[in-house]
Amino acid sequence: ADLEEECAVWESHEEEEGRPRPQTEVLEGRELSKCHTESSALSDCGWSIRRTAVFRSLRHMRQVLGASAFRMLAWHILMGNQVIWKGQDRELIQSAFDVLQVRAPGIYYKWGTSNPTLTFPSSPCQAMLPVGCVRVIPYSEKYEDAYRCNFLGLSPQAEIPPHVQSSEFAVMIEVRTAPRSNLYPVLFVDDEPLSKYEFVLTSGSPVATDRVGLTILNKIEAALSNENLSMDVVEQCLVCLKEEWMNKVKVLFKFTKVDSRPKEDTQKLLGILGASEEDNIKLLKFWMTGLSKTYKSHLMSSVRSPTSSECRN
Repeated sequence: ADLEEECAVWESHEEEEGRPRPQTEVLEGRELSKCHTESSALSDCGWSIRRTAVFRSLRHMRQVLGASAFRMLAWHILMGNQVIWKGQDRELIQSAFDVLQVRAPGIYYKWGTSNPTLTFPSSPCQAMLPVGCVRVIPYSEKYEDAYRCNFLGLSPQAEIPPHVQSSEFAVMIEVRTAPRSNLYPVLFVDDEPLSKYEFVLTSGSPVATDRVGLTILNKIEAALSNENLSMDVVEQCLVCLKEEWMNKVKVLFKFTKVDSRPKEDTQKLLGILGASEEDNIKLLKFWMTGLSKTYKSHLMSSVRSPTSSECRN
């Protein structure tokens, strides 16, 4: 039921923006996201083709960026801060968003004349973040404000405002051409594209990830660093962790927003949920924004319309 509720958010996004659900076709082993217009020219229709993935998994990305940089990146993602990838290689940036599970693999962005539009996957329930918390602009020639997107891909020419560069609520990964082709050691046979680049991560909050409080991040890192676990197992761990913390979010929402319990009781509840640390509280508040309108209205209506047994009591 939780998964169906979460998937419903994507459908509501499509209905609100007036977009039909995409149909996919397979062409020479590659999937394409098809426009509604029957055009024979791919360029006219705005097809976006992504070939072999550059980043192969979260574990692979952690090896490429380094454990410390990856921890900072994951911390900003889970906390809802703006994550900016900046570089010339659009395919690499799109691959990074794939691996970070911003969207399901096999569904592609359709590029417009000015700003790209997001094609929503039909089965996005295994994303790292609750789907309602994800706002993506995959590639842009100019900076977009955080209220519009928390995942942003930028061209090298795009200027980032100084206040964003120094903000503790943003992290930037700049993809630069490596001075030597062997700067990044090749981990896999297909890693040649990455050997051309170096990745420079900057944030106005570089020490934030040294905190112990973000429980879910510690568990994600434990799974990724355990080489005895396959990536299939790690992905299932991520699904379970997300569901566990979404359950905490739903309990907290009902406790604070529906039942309007006092602050002292809320602190006790957070302790019971194992989320009393500052970072965990911030994560719960951000993830609460991902709850769908349908779920919230259901809780509100259940309060306004008690059952017959409650009336008799």
